[in-house]
Amino acid sequence: MQQIQADLTQIPELINAIHPDSSHSIAPLVLRQRIDELSKGVKSPMTELEAWRHLSQLNPYFQDAHFVITYPNIKQRIKQHLKNGGKLFPLKVYLDDKQRLRVQQTYTQNRAVKANDEIISINGVSSIEVVNSILSRMHGDTERFRKSLASKRFSQMFWLLYGDSGSYAIEILHNNKVLNYSLQGTSTYATDVELVKLVDRKILKGNIGYLKVDRFIFVPEQEKAFFDFISETWSWFKHKHVKDVIIDVRENQGGTDHYWQLGIAPYIAQESFPFLSHFKIRLTERNLKLGPVQGEQNSVLEGPYNQRVPVDKHRGLKIDGNAYLMIGPRSYSSTLLFLTAIQDAKQGIIVGESNGARSCTTGRVESRTLTETGLLLTVPSLIFTRPSGSELCSRPIVPDLRIEYDDSQPEAQLNQLVDYILQHTD
Repeated sequence: MQQIQADLTQIPELINAIHPDSSHSIAPLVLRQRIDELSKGVKSPMTELEAWRHLSQLNPYFQDAHFVITYPNIKQRIKQHLKNGGKLFPLKVYLDDKQRLRVQQTYTQNRAVKANDEIISINGVSSIEVVNSILSRMHGDTERFRKSLASKRFSQMFWLLYGDSGSYAIEILHNNKVLNYSLQGTSTYATDVELVKLVDRKILKGNIGYLKVDRFIFVPEQEKAFFDFISETWSWFKHKHVKDVIIDVRENQGGTDHYWQLGIAPYIAQESFPFLSHFKIRLTERNLKLGPVQGEQNSVLEGPYNQRVPVDKHRGLKIDGNAYLMIGPRSYSSTLLFLTAIQDAKQGIIVGESNGARSCTTGRVESRTLTETGLLLTVPSLIFTRPSGSELCSRPIVPDLRIEYDDSQPEAQLNQLVDYILQHTD
């Protein structure tokens, strides 16, 4: 018990050593009160997993998707679980506006389980209880954003909280009729995804170019392939006389900025534009090594950021028309920096729905292992302010063109955008 309480004491110390200003997302008093509540809730010794289930209840209060207590080596542990013959919950799901758990797409192993069916229970546990248990441990800026992450990571979170039953008894509500199924768990768990599954290009009706990029971070052997793909894409668009282009980053949770600054911005922006207006950074040992800002270690520096994103390396392949950037429920981190920079400079049109994440994001995350439990605490060390300034920082991005997103039919939103472009093309 004393081990858990020791780690709870350590958490604010680590936060203060990394974060430049944790009140950006959580008030110090709220953090202290929540830690005290969790400390009082420790009644007996806990395993590592039990400790995560307890301490991860801080995650929603951090109100930042870069700020989280995680179960260590989770991906490797799930891979080992599957290698040992274990399974994961098999259905792709989403949470609707009323927080009901729904099937995202018709289940290929049992086509009686249809897209949009409501899941009432899993293994006899009410879906309401399951969803509340997951959301009470999910990180993210806002409730809406946490619901989106919970949908994407449902099978992982279910395994952490409820374990693996091999097969899963699910109770479904379909057309006001309650149906019961037993579904075999899946051994599929996507981690090291091939580049071909993360990017896509095509030419849609009306000769509209379409480029999808699902992340801005790649392993070294994928980076060259990514930029080759991007270069070929813009050459192809030029050859096909593409005028307007759609950039789909609805599933892109971010990464590093050079992917969009070198691979997308030069081909859609008409002139260089500001990246940020202001920054605030904790000069940790790592940040001093990364640079470029220098100063006394552990101090906090802030100031204006005047660097612009250059757009001259387009090789004559810049599009002549408009760029429509699709924001989605999980667009985050570097993707938000991309979207806000383009929007504030009026170099493109943001399309979709606000996803709940703050439009001024954080970055340069650092992780520390909690001494007693071995759990991982990840904290951002840098706060970005969008080019237009701090006034809109706490609010989500407001799209220039609002088109509703349906988790079960993502293509419907794209089709509506294509129709809009065709209607507004000279």
